[in-house]
Amino acid sequence: MLKSMTGFGRGEHATPRAHYRVEVQAVNHRFVEVRARLPRRLSRLEHQIQREVQHRFGRGRFEVHLSERLLTDPPRTIRVDRAAAREFVTAVRALQEELDLPGALSVEALASLRDLVSFEEPEEEAGAVWEEIRPALEQAFADLEAMREKEGAALTGELRHRLDLLERGLATVLARAPGTVAAYRARLQERVAALAGGVPLDPGRLEQEVVLFADRADITEEGARLASHLAQFRDLLDAPGPQGRKLEFLLQEMHREVNTLGTKAADAAIAVEVVAMKAELEKMREQLQNVE
Repeated sequence: MLKSMTGFGRGEHATPRAHYRVEVQAVNHRFVEVRARLPRRLSRLEHQIQREVQHRFGRGRFEVHLSERLLTDPPRTIRVDRAAAREFVTAVRALQEELDLPGALSVEALASLRDLVSFEEPEEEAGAVWEEIRPALEQAFADLEAMREKEGAALTGELRHRLDLLERGLATVLARAPGTVAAYRARLQERVAALAGGVPLDPGRLEQEVVLFADRADITEEGARLASHLAQFRDLLDAPGPQGRKLEFLLQEMHREVNTLGTKAADAAIAVEVVAMKAELEKMREQLQNVE
């Protein structure tokens, strides 16, 4: 069954040292695009979250928001960039001497510089945190997946209904098409007779015009191709995996065949039916924009 590309999921997981909450929002997009909003100390996990999303979903734009509430202080290592600190002190003192500025550097001033003094978690700590976050992430993904499946079921039902209407429209067009030749013959005879003013008509010439019209107005091939596309479209609705792109391609082909039907079948009733079929195709196009 088809899946929608829109949805929302939430997951939570608590450990002795932290409580994690993950929220995932998804909207339609041609490819997979992931934006992760993480606490600064967990920013290194962004690529892992992106890979998890790309592995699980076929299409969509995803925004993953991770919040963390620490229950204990995490182990940290203080890193001091001594070389940068020495360069900084040298540069400031040279500037002070050059401009004859008062004041003195203090260790407090150096410690407040983010690039010189920082707190880092050990590398193994990042792996441990990932395992703690994963249950919340999986729960959010499952929640999102359930919503996408539910909306996908509704989309599938809507698309099936539109297919039924298109198949009825095609049946109406194909049933009326043979009568267009007879109607053209009658109109041509009436018109020529009115113009001839009693002069005998050439039946052979008249029939030749009718044959040419019948060849131009023949929609047998277009009707067969459209019927095939409709059947393939219906089969893809039940196929496993993301089918949105295939369905979009088929819809383009269906639209092309319906246009040709309207162009070749010179009949007012067929033209009305073709307009109705185009309207259904447009509704299907709008629905497919949200199919994975």
